[in-house]
This record gives sequence, structure tokens and C-alpha cells, in this order.
Amino acid sequence: MPTSNNKFTLFIACLITCLAVGSVYLTQSIFPLLAHSYGLPDSAGRLTFTYASIAYAIAFFVFGPWSDLLSPKKLASVGLIGSALALALAASTSQFDYLLIALMAMGAAAAIVPAAMFALVPRLATPQQLGSYFGLLIAASVIGISVGRSVPSLLTGVLGWRNAFLCYAALLALAVAIAQKLPAANSAPSKFPAWSSLPKLYLATLELLTHARLLRLFATGFALFFGYLGCITFLTYRLHQAPFQFDTTQIGGIGFLGLIAILGAPLSGRLMAKTGPRKVALGSLILVLLAIATLTMATSASAIVTGVLLMFLGVFSCQPAIFTMISGNVPATRRGAASSLYLLTWLGAVSAASASLGTVWNQFGFQGIAISSSAAILLAASILLVDKFLIQPQSASTAGLAKP
Repeated sequence: MPTSNNKFTLFIACLITCLAVGSVYLTQSIFPLLAHSYGLPDSAGRLTFTYASIAYAIAFFVFGPWSDLLSPKKLASVGLIGSALALALAASTSQFDYLLIALMAMGAAAAIVPAAMFALVPRLATPQQLGSYFGLLIAASVIGISVGRSVPSLLTGVLGWRNAFLCYAALLALAVAIAQKLPAANSAPSKFPAWSSLPKLYLATLELLTHARLLRLFATGFALFFGYLGCITFLTYRLHQAPFQFDTTQIGGIGFLGLIAILGAPLSGRLMAKTGPRKVALGSLILVLLAIATLTMATSASAIVTGVLLMFLGVFSCQPAIFTMISGNVPATRRGAASSLYLLTWLGAVSAASASLGTVWNQFGFQGIAISSSAAILLAASILLVDKFLIQPQSASTAGLAKP
């Protein structure tokens, strides 16, 4: 049964996950500034995030199975040290190509931290608390996105982006010391404990993709994050333009509004107990659609603030609901693998949105982004509705799915 010490461990896991995830998003609010630093057009700036997030997504799957072989403390320490060193290297680069390489290394190292922490969570919670504990860690991940998008904007106006990166690298180095409070022992004995059996471990994880219902839920998460981060990423460019013409500090301040989404996790949990995760997820997707519409029609700072608040609240409320449905469809021994795959899908969505929507922005501006993002959110809602009618009757008794 979880103790107060386990709750403290969960707090540490959430904290270092927040910082590690945040490092991947450091460039999002300063795309134009980064591009100008190397004499490149504004559009080149988004490559910094695209490369880092692709490396992060791939590394999450690569390192996820290692959580059965190494202790959470070792994995987290390696990830944080690697991220700090790579970010410090990025701050000192004189060529844009080297910057991209350093940010890719940082993204790959950062992925080790949440991969280890998601594998740790089942050891800290009772079966009844598992969904909420996972929800808190997911919340920490998305708060990390807000922190990562906001901190460099706030610091760049005073220190410049290179020193802002160095400051964040120092935070990651400090997090290494905090991570030493994590359990030193590895998790329960794995089915494939030998290093030589890692390929089998990867194959066992991929076998989850043969589960039709999991595929539908993974697709829901992919569509949600494609729409969410597609909109938020290009909102940075919109806010640099008239009628707003915000500077990086102002954009960073707006990014901090994402922290309100921490209210979404407990709210989502309470609502799920009454209505079931599906209704919570669908209601949350409606909030995201309202947010996109608000941000598209906004002509004032107050309207932008309202749209950002709705966006983050909707996403934070939806994520725990989807994750609860996923965890209810796999045995306890596979929840770590399922979480790795799920996070991989929405991290892939982040990269896909950043890479594919650049052309939409160049051709149609923010209205084109809004239409694309709305289509993705509507797709997510459609998948959830279709899934409701495809559930086998006996699956309704599965944990987390009692109220589909």
C-alpha cells in the first residue's frame, strides 16, 4: 500500500519529469529569434523543435524497456545529466546544423526520464490509485511543456537565448541531485531480465499494437496532440504579428497559463468516477475545440488568455481519461509498456504537427492551422464514439472501463 514516502517519491518523479519534458520544448516560443541568430528565415526556427521532438519520441520507445533492467534512479540520473550537457552544448554552437544535433541529443536523453518514471508509478500506487497517479505524471509532463515554452521567453528578454539555455541546463543538473531520492532497486523481475533479450522485450511491447481497442485509443491520443500542439506551436507566430506584436517575454507569460491545467487532472478524476472516462474525454475535446475557435477569432490579449486557458484545461482533462481507458485494457504487468507506446504516439503527433503544418501556415496562416487542428480534434472525438460501439460487452467490467 502506498505510504507517505511513496507519495514523496511520486512528487520527485513528477518534478524531474516536468523538467526533462520541458527541455524538449525550450525552443518553441523563440523560433524567430533562434532563426535570426543564424541568419535564417523565421520558418527555419521550428526545425529546432521538430528535430528534438523526433529524437525524444524515438528514444522513448528505445529506452522504455530498459526500465525493467535498471533502477529508476540510475535511468533518471543518466537522462538528466545527458540533457544538461547537450543543452549546454546547444548554447555554445556557432552553426545551425550543430544546434540541431545538440538538441536532438538533448531530446533523446530527456526521454529516458519519463520512460523510467512511468515504469515506476505502478510500484507506488494501489490498483485504485493507479489511474490518478498516472494522471498526475501525465499532468507533470504537460506542465513541463508549459514550463519549457515559457522559461526561455521570460529569460531571453533579459539574458539572451544562449544564457537562458544555460540556466535551464543548470536546473537539469540540480535535478540530478533530487533524483538520488528515487528507489535504487530496479522494478519487479522482468519476463526478459537479460540484456541479450532486449529485442524480445521490444517485440513484446509491439505486440500491444495488435490489440484493436488499444490502437483506437492510441489514435485518439495522436489526434488530440496533433490538434493541440499544432495550434499552440503556431500561436507563437500569430502573437508576433499584428494586432498583437507580442515580444518573447509576453508570449512566455501567456505560456505559463498552461499551469492552470493542473486543475484538470483532479477534476477529470472526480468526473470519471461519476460519468466514466469516455464522457470526460468527449467533454474535454469540446473544450479544446472552443479554445481553437477562441484563439482564431481573438483580437485582444484577454481573448488569447481565455483561449489558452480553455486549451490547457481541455487537454489536461482529456489525457487522464484516455490513459485510464488504455490501462483498463492491459494487465498490470504491461501498463508500463502501454504507457510507453501511448506517449510515443502523442510525441509522434507533436513532431508530425510541427513538420507538416509549416506548409499550412505559409499558405493559409493561422486560419489554416485552426482548421487543421479542429479536424484533428473532431477525428479524436469520432474515434471515441466509434470505439463505444465496438467494445465487447464483457470488456465493460475491465478496470477503468466500468462506465464507457
